[in-house]
Amino acid sequence: MAVVLKIGGSLVFPGKADLAYIKAVSSVLLALKRRMVVGVVVGMGKRGEKALLAARKKKVSEYDLDKAAIRQTRKNAMLLRKAFGLKGPAPKTIDEARKEARRKGITAMGGTVPGHTTNTVAALLAEAIGAKRLINATNVDGVYTKDPRKFKSARKFHRMGYPKLIALAAEQDGRGARAHFVFDLLAAKIIARSKIRAYIIKGSPGGIRAALAGKPNGTVVG
Repeated sequence: MAVVLKIGGSLVFPGKADLAYIKAVSSVLLALKRRMVVGVVVGMGKRGEKALLAARKKKVSEYDLDKAAIRQTRKNAMLLRKAFGLKGPAPKTIDEARKEARRKGITAMGGTVPGHTTNTVAALLAEAIGAKRLINATNVDGVYTKDPRKFKSARKFHRMGYPKLIALAAEQDGRGARAHFVFDLLAAKIIARSKIRAYIIKGSPGGIRAALAGKPNGTVVG
């Protein structure tokens, strides 16, 4: 059995490394890897955000912005790799991560190539290691009709099919570096083609533990 956990970078690095959070999550995952393969993908969060915004104002290409964001995600991944006791740099490809996961029982990585968000990376890693569940731990507690941080009228979905997630992603996924839709379009299509169930949850250690136990307090997709 296998599972993939995508952790929003803002949870790991909200302004500086949240060592208490990293320790709590690593404790949950290290216990889990005794009975299944665990893949972890980490987003960028606040790390490097100011530099990206400044670069965008200077008309730096989206390709180069993506490359800069990928470097930051890998730095975040290193925080978890150290907590997991993993040696060496974060995998740069899905194949590298799959090999490490099979060898060590757990892997942690950031982004891979420009144009692929870390949600997409997580979906591809789930396919590669045969995971039937992908847990997206973020700073909102599910998928909403609108951004709940901006619109009080936003309505939460507790369960939805793949077509609905794809439709919402098509409307709201801007594809730029630091895009804020909770699950991007390409990632949604990847989990749909492989029938991978996604749990989109608020990423507290307790929330992650509950989702791993099959009791997510968020949105279930699929």
